[in-house]
Amino acid sequence: ATGARTGTRELNLSLHCYRGAFGPWATFSRRRAMPMSRTVLLSLLAIPASALRDSDGSARPYRLQRASPVTKALLAANVASFAVVQRRQRLFLALAKSNAALARGQYYRLASSCLLHANAAHLFVNSASLHNIGPVVEAHFGSTRFAALYAASGVCGNVLSWSLGRAPLSVGASGAIFGLLGGWAVFLASNQRVLEARGARNIGESLSSLATTCALNAALGLSPGSRLDNFGHAGGALGGMAFGALCGPRLREAWVPVRAGGPGLALVDQPLLRLPGRQPSGRRRGTPVGRQRRRA
Repeated sequence: ATGARTGTRELNLSLHCYRGAFGPWATFSRRRAMPMSRTVLLSLLAIPASALRDSDGSARPYRLQRASPVTKALLAANVASFAVVQRRQRLFLALAKSNAALARGQYYRLASSCLLHANAAHLFVNSASLHNIGPVVEAHFGSTRFAALYAASGVCGNVLSWSLGRAPLSVGASGAIFGLLGGWAVFLASNQRVLEARGARNIGESLSSLATTCALNAALGLSPGSRLDNFGHAGGALGGMAFGALCGPRLREAWVPVRAGGPGLALVDQPLLRLPGRQPSGRRRGTPVGRQRRRA
Protein backbone atom coordinates (compact mmCIF):
# COMPACT_ATOMS: atom_id res chain seq x y z
CA ALA A 1 0.00 0.00 0.00
CA THR A 2 2.84 2.35 0.86
CA GLY A 3 4.53 1.60 -2.42
CA ALA A 4 1.28 2.24 -4.31
CA ARG A 5 0.80 5.58 -2.58
CA THR A 6 4.40 6.55 -3.34
CA GLY A 7 4.04 5.63 -7.00
CA THR A 8 0.81 7.63 -7.30
CA ARG A 9 2.40 10.65 -5.65
CA GLU A 10 5.38 10.56 -7.99
CA LEU A 11 3.10 10.08 -11.00
CA ASN A 12 1.07 13.15 -10.06
CA LEU A 13 4.22 15.19 -9.50
CA SER A 14 5.61 14.14 -12.84
CA LEU A 15 2.39 14.94 -14.69
CA HIS A 16 2.11 18.30 -12.96
CA CYS A 17 5.67 19.18 -13.90
CA TYR A 18 5.14 18.14 -17.51
CA ARG A 19 2.05 20.29 -17.84
CA GLY A 20 3.73 23.24 -16.16
CA ALA A 21 6.95 23.37 -18.16
CA PHE A 22 8.84 21.43 -20.80
CA GLY A 23 12.28 22.73 -19.89
CA PRO A 24 12.65 21.28 -16.37
CA TRP A 25 10.94 18.02 -17.39
CA ALA A 26 14.10 16.12 -18.27
CA THR A 27 15.85 17.07 -15.01
CA PHE A 28 12.76 16.30 -12.96
CA SER A 29 12.26 12.92 -14.60
CA ARG A 30 15.81 11.91 -13.80
CA ARG A 31 15.66 13.00 -10.14
CA ARG A 32 12.12 12.23 -9.03
CA ALA A 33 10.56 9.86 -11.52
CA MET A 34 13.39 7.37 -12.01
CA PRO A 35 11.40 4.45 -10.52
CA MET A 36 8.70 4.94 -13.15
CA SER A 37 8.84 2.65 -16.15
CA ARG A 38 9.72 3.92 -19.60
CA THR A 39 6.24 3.01 -20.83
CA VAL A 40 4.59 5.29 -18.30
CA LEU A 41 6.92 8.16 -19.19
CA LEU A 42 6.18 7.80 -22.89
CA SER A 43 2.47 7.68 -22.23
CA LEU A 44 2.70 10.91 -20.25
CA LEU A 45 4.40 12.54 -23.20
CA ALA A 46 1.99 11.16 -25.79
CA ILE A 47 -1.38 11.78 -24.18
CA PRO A 48 -1.18 15.57 -23.81
CA ALA A 49 0.27 15.94 -27.32
CA SER A 50 -2.57 13.98 -28.91
CA ALA A 51 -5.11 15.91 -26.87
CA LEU A 52 -3.58 19.15 -28.11
CA ARG A 53 -3.82 18.07 -31.73
CA ASP A 54 -7.44 17.03 -31.33
CA SER A 55 -8.38 20.19 -29.43
CA ASP A 56 -7.68 22.77 -32.14
CA GLY A 57 -7.09 20.82 -35.34
CA SER A 58 -4.04 22.52 -36.75
CA ALA A 59 -2.58 23.34 -33.31
CA ARG A 60 -1.11 26.56 -34.67
CA PRO A 61 -1.56 30.11 -33.39
CA TYR A 62 -4.16 32.46 -34.85
CA ARG A 63 -2.54 35.31 -36.77
CA LEU A 64 -3.80 38.47 -38.37
CA GLN A 65 -3.51 38.64 -42.14
CA ARG A 66 -1.46 41.62 -43.28
CA ALA A 67 -2.59 41.94 -46.91
CA SER A 68 -6.16 42.54 -48.07
CA PRO A 69 -6.28 41.21 -51.66
CA VAL A 70 -10.03 40.57 -51.72
CA THR A 71 -10.84 44.12 -50.62
CA LYS A 72 -8.61 45.53 -53.36
CA ALA A 73 -10.13 43.20 -55.94
CA LEU A 74 -13.66 44.23 -54.97
CA LEU A 75 -12.78 47.91 -55.18
CA ALA A 76 -11.28 47.39 -58.63
CA ALA A 77 -14.31 45.34 -59.73
CA ASN A 78 -16.70 48.07 -58.60
CA VAL A 79 -14.84 50.74 -60.57
CA ALA A 80 -14.43 48.54 -63.65
CA SER A 81 -18.07 47.48 -63.72
CA PHE A 82 -19.20 51.10 -63.33
CA ALA A 83 -17.03 52.15 -66.26
CA VAL A 84 -18.35 49.33 -68.45
CA VAL A 85 -22.07 49.81 -67.77
CA GLN A 86 -21.81 53.53 -68.44
CA ARG A 87 -21.29 52.63 -72.09
CA ARG A 88 -23.64 49.65 -72.14
CA GLN A 89 -26.91 50.44 -70.44
CA ARG A 90 -28.39 47.14 -71.60
CA LEU A 91 -25.79 45.34 -69.52
CA PHE A 92 -26.85 47.41 -66.51
CA LEU A 93 -30.48 46.35 -66.95
CA ALA A 94 -29.43 42.73 -67.50
CA LEU A 95 -27.49 42.54 -64.20
CA ALA A 96 -29.46 44.79 -61.85
CA LYS A 97 -31.74 43.38 -59.15
CA SER A 98 -35.15 43.36 -60.80
CA ASN A 99 -38.05 41.88 -58.87
CA ALA A 100 -39.85 41.02 -62.11
CA ALA A 101 -36.78 39.27 -63.54
CA LEU A 102 -36.19 37.39 -60.28
CA ALA A 103 -39.76 36.16 -60.40
CA ARG A 104 -38.91 34.66 -63.80
CA GLY A 105 -36.00 32.73 -62.26
CA GLN A 106 -33.04 35.01 -63.03
CA TYR A 107 -31.50 34.48 -59.59
CA TYR A 108 -28.01 35.48 -60.69
CA ARG A 109 -29.17 39.06 -60.27
CA LEU A 110 -29.09 38.60 -56.49
CA ALA A 111 -25.27 38.57 -56.73
CA SER A 112 -24.51 40.52 -59.91
CA SER A 113 -26.35 43.63 -58.71
CA CYS A 114 -23.83 43.98 -55.87
CA LEU A 115 -21.18 45.04 -58.41
CA LEU A 116 -23.31 47.78 -59.98
CA HIS A 117 -23.86 51.38 -58.86
CA ALA A 118 -26.40 53.93 -59.98
CA ASN A 119 -24.05 56.91 -60.28
CA ALA A 120 -20.60 58.20 -59.33
CA ALA A 121 -21.72 59.40 -55.88
CA HIS A 122 -23.20 55.98 -55.12
CA LEU A 123 -19.95 54.32 -56.20
CA PHE A 124 -17.84 56.73 -54.14
CA VAL A 125 -19.82 56.21 -50.90
CA ASN A 126 -19.79 52.42 -51.13
CA SER A 127 -16.15 52.27 -52.19
CA ALA A 128 -15.09 54.55 -49.35
CA SER A 129 -17.02 52.41 -46.86
CA LEU A 130 -15.47 49.21 -48.24
CA HIS A 131 -12.00 50.78 -48.17
CA ASN A 132 -12.44 51.73 -44.51
CA ILE A 133 -13.84 48.53 -43.03
CA GLY A 134 -12.77 45.91 -45.58
CA PRO A 135 -9.07 45.59 -44.66
CA VAL A 136 -9.87 45.36 -40.94
CA VAL A 137 -12.43 42.58 -41.38
CA GLU A 138 -10.28 40.72 -43.93
CA ALA A 139 -7.29 40.85 -41.58
CA HIS A 140 -9.25 39.07 -38.85
CA PHE A 141 -11.41 36.75 -40.97
CA GLY A 142 -8.90 35.86 -43.67
CA SER A 143 -9.48 36.28 -47.41
CA THR A 144 -11.59 33.15 -47.85
CA ARG A 145 -14.06 33.94 -45.09
CA PHE A 146 -14.08 37.63 -45.98
CA ALA A 147 -15.07 36.90 -49.58
CA ALA A 148 -17.76 34.48 -48.43
CA LEU A 149 -19.05 37.00 -45.87
CA TYR A 150 -19.25 39.76 -48.48
CA ALA A 151 -21.03 37.60 -51.05
CA ALA A 152 -23.46 36.02 -48.58
CA SER A 153 -24.37 39.39 -47.10
CA GLY A 154 -25.04 40.97 -50.49
CA VAL A 155 -27.25 38.08 -51.54
CA CYS A 156 -29.14 38.07 -48.22
CA GLY A 157 -29.83 41.78 -48.54
CA ASN A 158 -31.26 41.36 -52.02
CA VAL A 159 -33.30 38.33 -50.99
CA LEU A 160 -35.00 40.22 -48.16
CA SER A 161 -35.65 43.25 -50.34
CA TRP A 162 -37.11 41.07 -53.09
CA SER A 163 -39.22 38.93 -50.77
CA LEU A 164 -40.85 42.05 -49.29
CA GLY A 165 -41.45 43.58 -52.69
CA ARG A 166 -39.37 46.69 -52.02
CA ALA A 167 -37.17 48.51 -54.55
CA PRO A 168 -38.40 46.86 -57.79
CA LEU A 169 -35.11 47.81 -59.47
CA SER A 170 -31.98 48.35 -57.37
CA VAL A 171 -28.21 48.04 -57.47
CA GLY A 172 -25.30 48.55 -55.12
CA ALA A 173 -23.01 46.93 -52.58
CA SER A 174 -24.69 48.48 -49.56
CA GLY A 175 -26.15 45.18 -48.35
CA ALA A 176 -22.74 43.50 -48.55
CA ILE A 177 -21.09 46.37 -46.68
CA PHE A 178 -23.74 46.24 -43.97
CA GLY A 179 -22.98 42.51 -43.78
CA LEU A 180 -19.33 43.32 -43.08
CA LEU A 181 -20.51 45.55 -40.22
CA GLY A 182 -22.74 42.78 -38.90
CA GLY A 183 -20.03 40.13 -39.12
CA TRP A 184 -17.51 42.45 -37.46
CA ALA A 185 -19.94 43.24 -34.65
CA VAL A 186 -20.47 39.53 -33.96
CA PHE A 187 -16.71 38.95 -33.98
CA LEU A 188 -16.14 41.69 -31.41
CA ALA A 189 -19.02 40.57 -29.20
CA SER A 190 -18.17 36.85 -29.23
CA ASN A 191 -14.44 37.41 -28.64
CA GLN A 192 -14.59 40.48 -26.40
CA ARG A 193 -13.35 38.73 -23.28
CA VAL A 194 -10.30 37.08 -24.83
CA LEU A 195 -9.41 40.20 -26.86
CA GLU A 196 -9.61 42.47 -23.83
CA ALA A 197 -7.49 40.00 -21.87
CA ARG A 198 -4.82 40.47 -24.53
CA GLY A 199 -4.83 44.24 -24.47
CA ALA A 200 -7.70 45.25 -26.78
CA ARG A 201 -9.54 48.38 -25.65
CA ASN A 202 -12.84 50.17 -26.32
CA ILE A 203 -14.59 47.13 -27.80
CA GLY A 204 -17.85 48.18 -26.15
CA GLU A 205 -17.55 51.63 -27.67
CA SER A 206 -16.88 50.11 -31.09
CA LEU A 207 -20.03 48.02 -30.84
CA SER A 208 -22.03 51.11 -29.84
CA SER A 209 -20.59 53.01 -32.80
CA LEU A 210 -21.60 50.24 -35.19
CA ALA A 211 -25.13 50.22 -33.79
CA THR A 212 -25.34 54.01 -34.15
CA THR A 213 -24.17 53.85 -37.77
CA CYS A 214 -26.82 51.28 -38.65
CA ALA A 215 -29.51 53.28 -36.83
CA LEU A 216 -28.61 56.48 -38.67
CA ASN A 217 -28.75 54.73 -42.04
CA ALA A 218 -32.12 53.26 -41.13
CA ALA A 219 -33.40 56.72 -40.20
CA LEU A 220 -32.18 58.13 -43.51
CA GLY A 221 -33.93 55.31 -45.34
CA LEU A 222 -37.22 56.13 -43.61
CA SER A 223 -37.03 59.85 -44.38
CA PRO A 224 -39.43 61.23 -47.06
CA GLY A 225 -38.05 61.00 -50.57
CA SER A 226 -35.21 58.66 -49.61
CA ARG A 227 -34.09 56.11 -52.20
CA LEU A 228 -32.18 53.96 -49.72
CA ASP A 229 -33.34 50.36 -49.49
CA ASN A 230 -33.56 49.77 -45.74
CA PHE A 231 -34.64 46.17 -46.18
CA GLY A 232 -31.62 45.48 -48.36
CA HIS A 233 -29.40 46.97 -45.66
CA ALA A 234 -31.17 45.02 -42.92
CA GLY A 235 -30.96 41.76 -44.85
CA GLY A 236 -27.26 42.27 -45.44
CA ALA A 237 -26.60 43.05 -41.79
CA LEU A 238 -28.58 40.02 -40.61
CA GLY A 239 -26.84 37.79 -43.14
CA GLY A 240 -23.44 39.06 -42.00
CA MET A 241 -24.32 38.48 -38.37
CA ALA A 242 -25.47 34.94 -39.10
CA PHE A 243 -22.28 34.24 -41.06
CA GLY A 244 -20.15 35.71 -38.29
CA ALA A 245 -21.87 33.53 -35.69
CA LEU A 246 -21.46 30.33 -37.71
CA CYS A 247 -18.19 30.77 -39.60
CA GLY A 248 -16.49 33.76 -37.99
CA PRO A 249 -13.39 33.43 -35.82
CA ARG A 250 -13.99 32.08 -32.32
CA LEU A 251 -10.82 32.58 -30.36
CA ARG A 252 -9.57 30.76 -27.30
CA GLU A 253 -6.24 30.34 -25.59
CA ALA A 254 -4.37 27.06 -25.95
CA TRP A 255 -0.86 25.69 -25.64
CA VAL A 256 0.42 25.41 -29.21
CA PRO A 257 3.82 25.17 -30.93
CA VAL A 258 5.39 28.56 -31.65
CA ARG A 259 8.29 29.60 -33.85
CA ALA A 260 11.05 28.62 -31.46
CA GLY A 261 9.75 25.05 -31.47
CA GLY A 262 8.47 24.90 -27.92
CA PRO A 263 4.88 25.31 -26.77
CA GLY A 264 3.39 28.71 -25.97
CA LEU A 265 0.04 30.04 -24.82
CA ALA A 266 -1.52 31.60 -27.93
CA LEU A 267 -4.90 32.14 -29.57
CA VAL A 268 -6.42 29.46 -31.79
CA ASP A 269 -9.52 29.81 -33.95
CA GLN A 270 -12.37 27.31 -33.57
CA PRO A 271 -15.39 28.47 -35.60
CA LEU A 272 -18.63 26.54 -35.39
CA LEU A 273 -18.38 25.88 -39.12
CA ARG A 274 -14.97 25.91 -40.78
CA LEU A 275 -14.89 26.85 -44.46
CA PRO A 276 -12.46 25.12 -46.82
CA GLY A 277 -9.38 27.08 -47.76
CA ARG A 278 -6.69 28.97 -45.89
CA GLN A 279 -7.68 30.82 -42.75
CA PRO A 280 -5.63 33.39 -40.80
CA SER A 281 -4.87 30.65 -38.26
CA GLY A 282 -1.34 29.43 -38.74
CA ARG A 283 -0.39 31.66 -41.66
CA ARG A 284 3.33 32.17 -42.03
CA ARG A 285 2.87 35.80 -43.01
CA GLY A 286 0.94 37.61 -40.37
CA THR A 287 0.95 39.31 -37.04
CA PRO A 288 0.28 37.31 -33.85
CA VAL A 289 -2.79 38.51 -31.97
CA GLY A 290 -1.81 39.86 -28.57
CA ARG A 291 1.04 38.47 -26.60
CA GLN A 292 2.19 34.86 -26.52
CA ARG A 293 3.36 33.36 -23.27
CA ARG A 294 5.97 30.68 -23.49
CA ARG A 295 6.40 27.75 -21.16
CA ALA A 296 9.50 28.01 -19.03
